[in-house]
Amino acid sequence: MKVVPAAKRRAVGETRVGEYSVGEEEQETHSGRQIYPLGLSLIATSVSGAIFFASLFYQFALVEMAASLVTGFEVFFLSSAVADLIEREKTSVRRNSWAIVLAVLLAAFYCFAWYFR
Repeated sequence: MKVVPAAKRRAVGETRVGEYSVGEEEQETHSGRQIYPLGLSLIATSVSGAIFFASLFYQFALVEMAASLVTGFEVFFLSSAVADLIEREKTSVRRNSWAIVLAVLLAAFYCFAWYFR
């Protein structure tokens, strides 16, 4: 273990005048890229939950069952996006695509059931 003298230690994130820190800029850019997938997952989850409550209210049993399953998947995708944001990992494009596809298919299924009721 290397001992650093107290005079050379600095607080995390502290920079002196004239120094340029690439890490701080990358950190801001990386967190900006994480907000988009998190927002997509949040929107897809709220759409699935709204369809679940609407199908519960109008008593569409099959749509309600499908909506509860899809909402469970969407919550999993949302929690995975939050974990990626916390751990600062790269987001999965495939996961985001599945979240949107499942929400669109559920909305189409709800419209189909509403039309043929």
